[in-house]
Amino acid sequence: MKRIAVKCYLTQEENELLSRQAKQLNMERGQLIRQRALGAAAGRSNGSAGKTPLKVYHEAVAAAYRVSNGYAPRHVVESIAAAVLCCVDQLQVDEAFDAVA
Repeated sequence: MKRIAVKCYLTQEENELLSRQAKQLNMERGQLIRQRALGAAAGRSNGSAGKTPLKVYHEAVAAAYRVSNGYAPRHVVESIAAAVLCCVDQLQVDEAFDAVA
């Protein structure tokens, strides 16, 4: 599927933050932006949902933010929640692969 360019204006700080978060999640910055803009279906050519539903991600962020009592900035909590969910997804993939092998 052909992609088209969509302009998005960010501050230098926002751009650096997205770059750091993408690096932490081991993905390209554009992929991270697409995931945040489109939700779980981002990056899937057939539009199928990802491993973790967007609702679960939002619930994880909300729960972590509540536990932090507002001391951690929301963007930090989002980054941590995304990293944890990615690890859990990978563990599930690894366990499924081990069961088949």
